[in-house]
Amino acid sequence: MRWLSAATSPQVSGRFWVASQCVLLALVAACDPPSPSPEAPPDSSSDSPPIVESLRFTDITAAAGLRFTHTNGATPRRYLPETMGSGVAFFDFDGDDRPDLYLVNGAPVAGDGAGSPPGALYRNLGSGRFAEVTEQAGLAGLAGKRRFPGMGAAVGDVDGDGHPDLLVTGVGEDRLWRNRGDGTFEDITARANLGVSTGFSSSAAFLDFDGDGQLDLFLGRYVQWTVDGDVSCTPDGEHPSYCTPEVYPGVSNRLYRGLGDGRFLDVTRRAGVERADGKTLGVVVFDANGDGRSDLAVANDTARNFLFLNQGDGSFTETAVADGLAFSVSGATRGAMGIDAGDLDGDGFTDVVLGNFSQEMSALYRGSEAGLYRDEAAQAGIGLPTLMTLAFGTLVVDLDLDGWPDLVFANGHIEPEIARFQSLQSYAQPLVVFRNLGAGAGFERVEPVGEDDPLAQRWVGRGLAAADLDGDGDPDLVLTQNGRPARLLRNDTPPRSWLRLRLVGRASNPTGYGARVTVHAGERRLERTLTSGRSYLSASEPVLTFGLGDARAIDRLEIRWPSGRLQTIQGPPINTLLKVEEPAS
Repeated sequence: MRWLSAATSPQVSGRFWVASQCVLLALVAACDPPSPSPEAPPDSSSDSPPIVESLRFTDITAAAGLRFTHTNGATPRRYLPETMGSGVAFFDFDGDDRPDLYLVNGAPVAGDGAGSPPGALYRNLGSGRFAEVTEQAGLAGLAGKRRFPGMGAAVGDVDGDGHPDLLVTGVGEDRLWRNRGDGTFEDITARANLGVSTGFSSSAAFLDFDGDGQLDLFLGRYVQWTVDGDVSCTPDGEHPSYCTPEVYPGVSNRLYRGLGDGRFLDVTRRAGVERADGKTLGVVVFDANGDGRSDLAVANDTARNFLFLNQGDGSFTETAVADGLAFSVSGATRGAMGIDAGDLDGDGFTDVVLGNFSQEMSALYRGSEAGLYRDEAAQAGIGLPTLMTLAFGTLVVDLDLDGWPDLVFANGHIEPEIARFQSLQSYAQPLVVFRNLGAGAGFERVEPVGEDDPLAQRWVGRGLAAADLDGDGDPDLVLTQNGRPARLLRNDTPPRSWLRLRLVGRASNPTGYGARVTVHAGERRLERTLTSGRSYLSASEPVLTFGLGDARAIDRLEIRWPSGRLQTIQGPPINTLLKVEEPAS
């Protein structure tokens, strides 16, 4: 978030006004110049990109039985955490091969929070219907404990019993819920040694960074904030506003090594991850240099981004500055919120996408053989269309199943009264979807086709996650809003061929995080890696989806497990969810 200058008294939001001077496209270069781009400012004859006919979404929130409204605990005081939540997670908690839904809720940051409803767990009943089972599942809270302001969620089988467990991050504490496998959960936070270090936690990700087959945990931390230490900000000396994170010190993220039985050991310092200059909101796990190890890209808000390269000896080296991922093209820090990664142009190298603050284009860092990154958002066609929006949830996902990953940004401002001070800004903003034109040809924004199209609506977007809710193969979306109802968006794109993979590790971690899968279908070769983290405060379904376009068969698929084992499956079926277990030897 970037609308208060660090050099300005917190009583007057200097950057709030500076940013408003940068809204004219003719002045973009003066505010944060992109690299040379074929894009040109829109003129009266071409105010928007051509409509893409192939992508369609339907809001099925009410029909699905989803009745969740986020509680942000907002007060006239404008405490920082109030505007940041909330997250969401898709995972199959009951083992019926249908993705269920957990929605993280907030609470007042001052007081005991007793009046706030807990987060909500919705069981997928099939046929597009959900039923809330929070109480039955034991997730309604703990007797005698306040309901803490929740932020994000992460999913992984931490004890290797075959049932996905749930981590919920928050302000002042985090909670780890163990899935008992009978439809209920138990809070094992204290036993897991995760309740010792408290703070303002944000996004989290499970990974196996040391290759021992046990899930480890990266826990993102935002800033050093307390109720007593909250700073009062105002853009005009009269009206209160939410402060930028620049008025708060940074804080180090945490890295926990999994011991395999649900317990964790803090290895932040010894692993080389301890850095007090971060203000983390998003994290994605991916293999940045093709060595088969899990690396970490971290989105920091008004601080430079991090890239932690796994050295293979239990430690990481931070290389974002040298590798080009730390700053914008002009060398500036940005208000980075959400993050995701994937090979967008089919060149075999992973690209990284970040959602940034308003008046700061979203970023698309192209990966390269040399391991260097360059922000080519403007050249790829996502620069100017994201200049005025404020992106939180950020996803790389193949929505139309053509084999080329598309992009989705959940947008919404942090200040409810922003229009009072900036006439070109709004609190609620549209969901922005870009269709990948394939083979490095860039992206085209998908425009709404009518008033009922979810892309025509405005949301106070925060969390964003994907899962196949109805079993038709294409990824559907859930969008959370700050202080408003969550929305369930069914993907009604015309059908294409597909394959979905649920992986079960044996020598590798049980969730299969870090497995790299290659699909060979005729002349097409598609490669995906199962990762966690991603987006903003959210967890997408831990299933790999391969869009096959018009292909009628797969020749073979190859799975490189994190253990190093290579598994080949000849002629697997298509248009199905395939569960694959790692061979014992």
